[in-house]
Amino acid sequence: MTEREKPDLFATRANRLALLADRILGDPKEIDAAEAEELLQSANIDPQELKALFHRRFDALAKEYAAKGERVPPLLKQALADFRPGVSHSRTERELLREAQTAVRRLLKQAKQLPQLLAKIPNLSLAAAYRSRKELSELDKKLLDEVAQRLESRKKNGKRGERSRGGA
Repeated sequence: MTEREKPDLFATRANRLALLADRILGDPKEIDAAEAEELLQSANIDPQELKALFHRRFDALAKEYAAKGERVPPLLKQALADFRPGVSHSRTERELLREAQTAVRRLLKQAKQLPQLLAKIPNLSLAAAYRSRKELSELDKKLLDEVAQRLESRKKNGKRGERSRGGA
């Protein structure tokens, strides 16, 4: 047999190992970051060191492209960004974090506008016309008086709060 006719034992073994790993661990696409980190640590591989090693290799490759005057491929740029030391978030985590920060900023902006929006609500006035009707019981009158007092105290407290905020 010539060299070309001989089966590539390394490739055959690598394929068998990959198939066995997929059967034991499942499809690599199904493994989340925490599980991958746990698997690396169980194999005595420091995830941060591995990340730094990949970044160094990708960086060297990017420098080779730059030295030749060629553009660095977009996927290599993305790999450099994803494996940058000190950055613990993956691309999707960074996007989710950015979306969450935007949502919180929007919520805080709306919360700051709340006093101005409340000031636009017209003042409530209470009509005591029920007193002239005889069909209301004493209990109904008492309940309505309590509601009127609570609304009046809320109105007074709200105005005091606006004055104290305006002076600060």
